[in-house]
Formats: sequence, C-alpha cells, structure tokens
Amino acid sequence: MDTRRIITALLTFFLVVASGSAMVGAAFAENPPSACVATDLSAVAQVVLTNANAAHREVLGGEIVYSNTSSQACTLQWIPAVQVVDGNGAALPVTENYASSVPQSAVATVTLQPGARALTFISWSNLCLQPAPPGPYGLKIKLPNDGTLSAPFSTVPPFAAVPPGPPCTTSTAGSTIDVEPFVPQPPSVPHDARYFPQTGFRIDNDTIWDYFNRRGGITTFGYPVSRTFLFQGFQVQFFQRRIVQIGPNGQARLLNVLDPGLLPYTSFNFATFPAFGASFVATAPNPTDAPSVLAWVKAHAPDSFNGKPVNFYQTFQNTVPFSVAFPNGGNSSLLAGLDLEVWGVPTSQPTVDPNNHNFVYLRFQRGIMMYDAGCNCTQGILLADYLKSIITGQNLPPDLNQEAQNSPFYKQYDPGAPRWVRDTSRLPNTDLTNAFTQE
Repeated sequence: MDTRRIITALLTFFLVVASGSAMVGAAFAENPPSACVATDLSAVAQVVLTNANAAHREVLGGEIVYSNTSSQACTLQWIPAVQVVDGNGAALPVTENYASSVPQSAVATVTLQPGARALTFISWSNLCLQPAPPGPYGLKIKLPNDGTLSAPFSTVPPFAAVPPGPPCTTSTAGSTIDVEPFVPQPPSVPHDARYFPQTGFRIDNDTIWDYFNRRGGITTFGYPVSRTFLFQGFQVQFFQRRIVQIGPNGQARLLNVLDPGLLPYTSFNFATFPAFGASFVATAPNPTDAPSVLAWVKAHAPDSFNGKPVNFYQTFQNTVPFSVAFPNGGNSSLLAGLDLEVWGVPTSQPTVDPNNHNFVYLRFQRGIMMYDAGCNCTQGILLADYLKSIITGQNLPPDLNQEAQNSPFYKQYDPGAPRWVRDTSRLPNTDLTNAFTQE
C-alpha cells in the first residue's frame, strides 16, 4: 500500500505532540504507562481490495485497529509481527515487510488510555496458493513486547462485505504483507445534538450546521450521510437529499446535484425521472431578475397535472417555514428566495413515470419532487445518497450503475489510495479520507 506519505505526516504530527506533552507531563508522571500486552488489547483488521499501491496491482489493504480494553493506560511502539492465517488458524506462507521509510528511532510511542485505539496500516498482496486455503482469513499479531493477538478480517465502512484474499498477480513470486508502525486513532466525535444516529454522522462545521437549521433541517436535507470533506476544491457535506458546499466567501450553498456535471441521469433504482431539458431551461429568465424567475417557477411547477393534485408549487413555496428561517423575526417576503435557493429552477416539465403511473416527477436543479398517488403526497427524492453510492460503489442500483460507469466519480472511494481517491486525474482537488466512515 502506498501510504508512506500519509504515515510520515501523521508520525511527524504525533512526534511534535508527544514531545510537547512529555515536557509538560514529566513533572507529574511518577509511574509512566508500561508497554501494552496481549491481555490489554483487542484487534480487528479492516480491509478492502484496492489497486492504489506502487505497482498498481490489486491488493488487500486497510488497517489493524487496536483497542485498549484494560483499565490502565499502556504504550505501543514501532511495528508488530504480523502473520496471515486461514480459517483453521494455520499460518500461510506470507512474508512480512516493514513498509515504513521512517526509522525506528523517529517513531513516537503511542500511549493508549483505556478505551482508546491505535492503528497499523497493512497491505497484503499476491496470494497464489492452489488450492486456495480455506477462509475466512485473519491475522495473528505478535506485539513488540509480549503476547499474540488474533485479528479477524472485517470490512471498511461503508463497504458491505469482507473481501477474499488478494488475487494472484505474479505466480512465480511469494505472497507478502507490508506493515506500517503504530499510530494513534483520532478521538471519536461527540454524540450530541449535531450527531444523527440514524446514519452515524455528525454536522461538525458551524456554518453548515447553521445553514441546515435555517433551511428546514431534516425535512429539507434528510440526514447527513458523510463527514465534512474536500470535494473538487471545496469543503462539502453530503445529506440524503442535498449537498452543502462552503463557497469561496465562507458561506454555505447548495450544489446543483442534477446538473450535467454531477447526476445527469434519468434511471435511479428503476424509477425513470425526466431528463435535464437544456432547451427548456434556456427559456428561464436571467437569474439576477428574482421576481421574473419566481414567476417562471410558478408557471412551470403546477399544483395540478393530468387531473392529479401534484402540488409542486405548493411544496416549493412551503420548503422553508418562516419560523425556521427567521426564528427572531424577519421579512417574510424573503422566503420565496430561500425556497428558490433550496430547489433552483425546474429543469423539466412534469413527467409521469412510464413504469408506474402513480408517480409524477418534476426535476429541479437541486432536487426532484415526486408526487405519489398512493399517499396523495409530494416529497423530495433522496438524490445525494445516489451520488454517494456512485462514489463508493455501495448500494448502487444496477440501472444507475450502468449509466454512471463513465462518471469521474464512479467507484473512486478507495481506502488504500492516497487521499482515498482511486484516480486523482479524474477527481482532482478531492480528499475522501474517511469521508463516508461513520463516526
């Protein structure tokens, strides 16, 4: 795994922190923590198939996560001895490489308080044994000081399945596993009012949190489905329905998720949505003429269509309640502009789903409204979730998978790649590290 730059940066940071804290704590620590032993820890190996290594071969990459399950602090340093075992616990002929370019003398000691975690990054390649050893595979880990731990293979969230062993790429070469030094795992985020257990994510950015609350909260956005991360040069957070971006002026704004650059598709989980109508959109007034734009929206977002009470304009008009946008009072005439900010303008005519005539859709720049005759209700589709599925390859409906294969976002989420981006030439200025890892 090509993680040396990441590890080096992390280690440099932790060296500075460790040296500073050591000076402060020296006067108080009468009994420094002893080295961790096997009975202090539990371990699991979170892995995923990736080709983001120096040789561009598919390997099984990820991290071993160590948890201090004891009631006392203990320390870890340097690199553990790691052995791959099959489903019967038998050792496989896999050679361990100490992959770090950092000398042992420069590696900071990791102190684990009770309940804290540490990581070692691993990369296992070229399993050519025939017949294949029985699974599931796992690791036996010999600590530098004492004892042996078992670490079963687990998946890296949000991936659903534990991958098999790495494919055979060079039949004349042996199987190897690269192992990096111990590093601390960042502390978990607080599970407070900003944390949503429904999806396992927190709105940590103050500007996004304020915007979320003043534009309708869960009703408008759905739940958060990512952390805050760098996406095409800007900090963003994905929600089920929308994507919030921090603009150059430091203010929150919404991405036009349905414009041609992001989700130009019509088939989502076998629902057929209307396509982006370029000639239709060309008839909209100049965006700087707000009254004309709002009148155009009203003319093209009907409340009745084919005898059905689709309530598209009513839904548009009621997106942001006055009490939410202006909790301390304000100008009610501004509400229509906030509704426009959330939805943008229609980019299609109302369209009946050809496979289910109970559904009528209206495509906007930033969402799709769906009227469902079954409940006689109109609501927004969870569209940003689909872009997340395209990026991760997880929960990706077959029809959308087919449409999106040429997308620059397609299956870019790769925990084994630098910045977790599989191909940075197609997705520059982006850092997906832990973007979709639940908190």
